[in-house]
Amino acid sequence: MAHIQGNLPLAMKEENERFFRHFVGTPQTSYGADVGKNIKLTGANVFLPVKLEELTEAEAQKAKRNAETETICEIEVTKDMCNIYGTLHGGCAAYIIDLCSSTAIVCYGLYTATDGTGVSSSMNIHWHRPITVGKKLKIISNTVFVDGLIRNAKSELRDLQTNKLYVSAVHSTLAGGSRTAALRKSSKEKAEKINAKL
Repeated sequence: MAHIQGNLPLAMKEENERFFRHFVGTPQTSYGADVGKNIKLTGANVFLPVKLEELTEAEAQKAKRNAETETICEIEVTKDMCNIYGTLHGGCAAYIIDLCSSTAIVCYGLYTATDGTGVSSSMNIHWHRPITVGKKLKIISNTVFVDGLIRNAKSELRDLQTNKLYVSAVHSTLAGGSRTAALRKSSKEKAEKINAKL
């Protein structure tokens, strides 16, 4: 996992990557997998409002709930991702946002030993300028609100070289979905073991 930068513990980076690849799937199992397989998770960070070392264990657990997590993904825009004008198709942008924003929420779940999976309830997308074939993008996703069943993350599709903003979005998810129940249980158990070692 050396390709994933950031301050999230290595074991959590590995688990986040496993979740990501599970939800991308394969062309035989999932819509968009031919695009999703080209998305690279390159960063995973957690930001805390206070230093945990200065807190009691109970205070530290409470402070972790106020953490913000961030993930960074990268992809190059290829012809099969574009519309007839040679620019990134809006549906493809939504697919990328769905996957990448979910990595930030899963990252939060891993860090706090809670369930970070869920199903989409809404996505609000703003297209600021077109993205042409060959552009290399970085997708920066941050948790905005995670509490109980409700999870929100924001994502920005930016030029990898210039940092120019192309697309921004807020993605809301809800905990649920019987198909991911076993994966969530497995992840929660792993997260608890990882947190116990920290």
